[in-house]
Amino acid sequence: MSSVFSHSPHEGSDYIGDATIIVRGTEVPAQVELRGYREPIDGVYRWIGRVTANEQLSEILGDAQRTKVIVKTEHSAQPAFIGDPDPWNRYRIISKSTPPYHVATDLAEVESQD
Repeated sequence: MSSVFSHSPHEGSDYIGDATIIVRGTEVPAQVELRGYREPIDGVYRWIGRVTANEQLSEILGDAQRTKVIVKTEHSAQPAFIGDPDPWNRYRIISKSTPPYHVATDLAEVESQD
């Protein structure tokens, strides 16, 4: 039986893994999937993603549309907004500037990823 998809929907992700979401003074362990891109018009690096369904996060946020949080990974911690849960109770994360995961900044490193 062959797959309908020729690639993984996670193929373009920059970070998939453990994170801590700090919201309203509470640290919530979570799994996140994040990706980023440089906006060509204004040059700002934007990063977006989803938090895997998380009961503790749902209790704190409910159906909040936009709440300030800190997203912390083993790489760093950065401010973001979280909210807008999808039908599977995965919250969206959005932010701009430096992400909480490694981004290649050395040209040699960028070329080796291709």
